[in-house]
Amino acid sequence: MGLFQGWTIDDAKRSEAFKAFARGGRDQEIPGGGESLDQLFERCVPRLNAIAEKHKGERVVIVSHEAVIEEICKHADPTISVGMKIPNTSISVIHVSGSDGRWILEKFGDAGHLTGDGFP
Repeated sequence: MGLFQGWTIDDAKRSEAFKAFARGGRDQEIPGGGESLDQLFERCVPRLNAIAEKHKGERVVIVSHEAVIEEICKHADPTISVGMKIPNTSISVIHVSGSDGRWILEKFGDAGHLTGDGFP
């Protein structure tokens, strides 16, 4: 989060630092020590692969924030839009294929459990 740690999204969006980050590419770091999207990906995906390897055949629940969820979902399905908003408390499901370790995105940002219409 760098400079934006503890800020509201509205305050962050008004800052010049946020505007610079938003204009940058995946390698643009957040001012004040925040990581770039590429750094986030490189930090998270290998760890998640290690968890999947350790728990083959098991169901694993991982709780995280929007940026990590979006990055791992994009790893499973590169067609996921960067601008898609993931609802708070939503459920995303990724299946890791046992034969080749490929990630398969089964659900993305499902919040139906909040209304009783979605994920059981």
